[in-house]
Amino acid sequence: MPAQIPPEAQSIGRARGRLSASSLTTFLRCEKQWFLNYRIGLRGPLSPHQVMGIEVEDAFCSILMHRAPAVNSFEELESWLHSLIKEHAEKALLSGKETFENSLWHEGDFDEYFNTENVSQMLENGIALQLEEVKNCFNAKGGIHEFTIPAPCWDSPPHFTQPEKANSMISWKDEPHQFSQEITWQDAWEIARPWVKDPRNPEPQRMYHPKRWAAGECDLVLRWDGKTRIVDIKMGDGDGKFASSLDAQLNFYAWLWNETHEEKCYGLEGWYLTNGLRKIVEVNPQETEEYRDVYDRMKSWNCDSTLPLESPCDGEAGGCHWCPLVEIPYEIPQITMPCEPLSAIPSRVNVKGRLQGAWGPLPNHYGEMVLGAMIQAGDKMVTLEESQPGAFPSMHDSPQDEVIITGALPGVWRRQARLYLDENSAILADSDATLTRMGMLRTKANVEGTVLSCSKRDGKRSDGRPWSMMSFHLWDGERVAEVVAFGSAINGTILSIRPGMNVKLTSAELGWREGLVQLRIDSRTTRIEIKSKA
Repeated sequence: MPAQIPPEAQSIGRARGRLSASSLTTFLRCEKQWFLNYRIGLRGPLSPHQVMGIEVEDAFCSILMHRAPAVNSFEELESWLHSLIKEHAEKALLSGKETFENSLWHEGDFDEYFNTENVSQMLENGIALQLEEVKNCFNAKGGIHEFTIPAPCWDSPPHFTQPEKANSMISWKDEPHQFSQEITWQDAWEIARPWVKDPRNPEPQRMYHPKRWAAGECDLVLRWDGKTRIVDIKMGDGDGKFASSLDAQLNFYAWLWNETHEEKCYGLEGWYLTNGLRKIVEVNPQETEEYRDVYDRMKSWNCDSTLPLESPCDGEAGGCHWCPLVEIPYEIPQITMPCEPLSAIPSRVNVKGRLQGAWGPLPNHYGEMVLGAMIQAGDKMVTLEESQPGAFPSMHDSPQDEVIITGALPGVWRRQARLYLDENSAILADSDATLTRMGMLRTKANVEGTVLSCSKRDGKRSDGRPWSMMSFHLWDGERVAEVVAFGSAINGTILSIRPGMNVKLTSAELGWREGLVQLRIDSRTTRIEIKSKA
């Protein structure tokens, strides 16, 4: 894709703090669902449709990355494409079923919804939509096919935004297409092939707003006729509760494209693979100030992790799982010593010391680029760090002198105390705020509660190295908090955790995401006890 260099150096997943098409459309449908999903990270069980929506899209794009053989007619081109369907459908079905069955929390009967026949039909419908582009290209006697970043192809090397981080030990096939003097169907296919996300590239293939507060990843971009058209691939048929979000989603992409590219977005389309519907969407993005206003409303949302919500939603928006509940479907857990309620964890502290040693931007444990510094009081020195990218951009503006830091989030990383700063923090020359001695900072917590959800994610960093992250949400009867484990900290006990279990954590590390507490598992010091099973 024509993407920008990611601000995350290594990229362990997407930053929750940016405005994205999915967070925007969720916020517009149901603000409470957005809060639970994107601020707290609490979601429902994985469904077969969620899995196959990704797999079918990937299979379709993989077909589009094939270069056509020599053909003499449109019918031969169509027949060749249809010959690819079964292999890609079976691969998508196998991968999807494996992902679904191996997920920690899923719901539904996979075989009831998906089989080789209906997945093949979806791919055939997608091919028919792309062949309409090929016909138009052929009738126009060609189009634009020379681009700085060409459409990805299995016969050409992938494009890396950070080639210095790519695995240099991999050799890629490189056989350029030879165009004929007169347009052929093979040429038309090659010219009309769109930009898609290249599965060979582990980098985030997204657009990033110049000021980094918004990001988005297009499914497919057509440009053969000189007019950029952004297409979103949907597995559905254009009906249903989520269909109304298409306009807002695609126009967000159009706005972001216009902000990050010289050429402007000309057209927007939704391609529905269940019935082959091509839905044309009017290009009418909001102004930057309007998107920024939504982003600011998100950032100013009250970080109250009480569950169930004080004012549940009506559950009519689609995708609402936890937000309409008036009662959690589990008994309130009994908290035993030495554990304490989540509400007892100190969320903000004020400290005094000498500011020094500014550094960054450098990657944090999520691979996100953040600013940092040090603060010293006596012989105690503590690292300061932005809680997430852009959370405290004035970190280096304060003089390196005696200061008081208010509203800092206490935590720990690699067994060393750390203070995280965000929009609610300040570095002041003087303040009458009550101070906490830096030697007395809380870095650990003992908690107990019922597991509401769990998930595990695996992927590759920008340099190709693998990463793993396991997370679950613990409810103490009043509030909910996310618990995470990375890499070697993911052991058999953690992987056995499921919703409904009562879990006790002692010496969990304090961390923060989006101003909310996030407990981290330290493989050496954190003890996990599963007290009861669902």
